[in-house]
Amino acid sequence: MVLKGLQRTLRKMRGEWEMTFTSSSKEALDILGCEPFDVIVSDLRMPEMDGMQLLAEVRSRHPQVVRIILSGQVEQEMTFQSVQVAHQSLSKPCDADILKHTLNKLFGLRNLLEDESIKRIVSQTETLPSLPAVYTEVITELQSSDPSVKKIAEIISTDLAMTAKILQVVNSAFFGLVRKISNPNEAVMLLGTETIKALVLSVKIFSQFNQKKFDWFNFDELFNHSMSVSMFAQSISKQEHLDQNLVNNSLMAGMFHDLGKLILVTNFQESYQKILTEAGKTRQNLWNLEIEQFGTSHAEIGAYLMGLWGLEYPVIEAIAFHHRPGKSLSNSPGLLTAVHFGDAFDRLKNNPDQLNSQNGLRQLDQGYLDNLGVAGRINDWQTVCKGVTERIMS
Repeated sequence: MVLKGLQRTLRKMRGEWEMTFTSSSKEALDILGCEPFDVIVSDLRMPEMDGMQLLAEVRSRHPQVVRIILSGQVEQEMTFQSVQVAHQSLSKPCDADILKHTLNKLFGLRNLLEDESIKRIVSQTETLPSLPAVYTEVITELQSSDPSVKKIAEIISTDLAMTAKILQVVNSAFFGLVRKISNPNEAVMLLGTETIKALVLSVKIFSQFNQKKFDWFNFDELFNHSMSVSMFAQSISKQEHLDQNLVNNSLMAGMFHDLGKLILVTNFQESYQKILTEAGKTRQNLWNLEIEQFGTSHAEIGAYLMGLWGLEYPVIEAIAFHHRPGKSLSNSPGLLTAVHFGDAFDRLKNNPDQLNSQNGLRQLDQGYLDNLGVAGRINDWQTVCKGVTERIMS
């Protein structure tokens, strides 16, 4: 039924795409093994193996293939679980134009992350952070059939230094809790697993760098900026009533939007120090100076690393394009919009009214916001972010 509907929907694309249809998961894997394909679109519910199982197998055997899953409203819970194996989830019935736009966007992001300038920079790095084992354990528990808050707290507690840092952040003004949290179990219960997951990854990543070796760079300032942007992005995502999965990922996207700076600071000390100094003196955009020097910027480098770690595409997209969102192919507000604005607001938080000035326009991509039809939302987003700032500062 779904297959026939998809065939009818995609008839008008036959002149642009070469397409093969099958109702069998096994046959789909056999076909992929015999000839190259750019994308696989799978229904969530299928005989033999479901869509998640199929795409997990495709990810393992053919990681270069873009994976899209189709799901209905009643399958929403399963759809949330599919984010680990699918690049994108689309609702049934799926319009051909929506599918075409989605594919163009995903291919554009994939091509960006395959850029030779990024690969060259990454190949020259001596210090590339690895995905922490404790984070992997937390993810494994969250994906289990019966995830336990107690078990997640126990996993976190095995790392005493990380636990201390997480509790320090949790009890800071960023979260504005009315009472002090004294253990990981309380933290998970109060803040939720998505927030804790993002905190575990961010704390562990920052701890992998020997900050004393780079006294010319303020790691604490970057961490606090990342935390602020994550809070702004989450608040904007909620205000715009984004999909719950995007709201859940807003903290992750905000926390790691500047991850690439850590790579550049710790691996290209002399040249990057000069770039930071020049940006401060001339008030040029940092990312433009990075591109002049390295052929790419911290945004693309951070997104590339998150892609290696297998994080979700909306997060990678938000990181990759947060300074230049107009280069993405997004046609609706999402994580990218929230992170882009949150980052600009934090840079001007001491003078937030400048977002409507020439200085603000240097930070915001007005054309991108106009194209999405959300330029009129700037004042509302300012109000939301000001409220978050007041809470943090109080």
